[in-house]
Amino acid sequence: MRRHLRLLVALLLALGLTHPAWAGLKVYAAGDIAQCGSNPQNSAAAHTAALIPDGGIALVLGDTTYLNADTATLNSCYEPTWGRFKATSYVVPGNHDYVNGDVTDFLTYFGARTPSKTWFRAPLGESWWVIGLDSNLKEPALTQQQAWLMHELTTIKGDGKCIVALWHHALFSTGLHHGDGDLMKPAWRALDAAGADMVLSGHEHFYESFEPLDANGHPQKMGIRQFVVGTGGGQLADLSFHLNHRVYTRRYGVLQLDLESDHYSWVFETISHKYLDAGSARCRNAPRLSGSH
Repeated sequence: MRRHLRLLVALLLALGLTHPAWAGLKVYAAGDIAQCGSNPQNSAAAHTAALIPDGGIALVLGDTTYLNADTATLNSCYEPTWGRFKATSYVVPGNHDYVNGDVTDFLTYFGARTPSKTWFRAPLGESWWVIGLDSNLKEPALTQQQAWLMHELTTIKGDGKCIVALWHHALFSTGLHHGDGDLMKPAWRALDAAGADMVLSGHEHFYESFEPLDANGHPQKMGIRQFVVGTGGGQLADLSFHLNHRVYTRRYGVLQLDLESDHYSWVFETISHKYLDAGSARCRNAPRLSGSH
């Protein structure tokens, strides 16, 4: 019976006729957000923001404003759109959030999760950790971030909580910017060893998802899922040149995640309220019931 119900929901989603029923902590993710022009209220960022309810938790995957996230642009372009979720947002910087190599305006606007740094760990509800990393870093800051990550993963080892990680430049993507996230491979390896479930990124101005992968891009049954969600409002100019993604679309929208204590579900909703990707998986760190496999 349950199998038949899942098949029915999947069919309805494919037809864009229904929205899945959510029961856990719901969060919303996208990057490459605000490109406002003269009227922020009519921008694509305003339309994607409309998919998130008041008080919704937003996972912001970098490139918050275009062309640069300086204070004036954040206040005039991001604030009227995604700014209404600022108090409930977890934000990592993209390349456009560095203004002449300086991330001060970004940190001042969003607030650093750790003093003067662009990486953080924070709880999401009672059963999840969100880990934000900066994929723009060069040495020695990149090594410092990796050492911090290793320490944090050791600290939470064995606590049974699920893990979602955020950074801007996707380690895996099929578009023009493929390879821009290669410096994050050690972070992926560390997160994989710690049982992390998802990595969410932007940078490519499209949406795509992958089946679980290892750090070299090889499929594995219990690996990390990569979601590329560069669809928050920046111009959809990038293209996919490969077919090894699970789902691909070049439309504005947000990834909606339902985070349960032992599993998660996802759906990608476009600004025209179509649901173009959906699925669910068990958390890798979730305690197993006695006798289960």
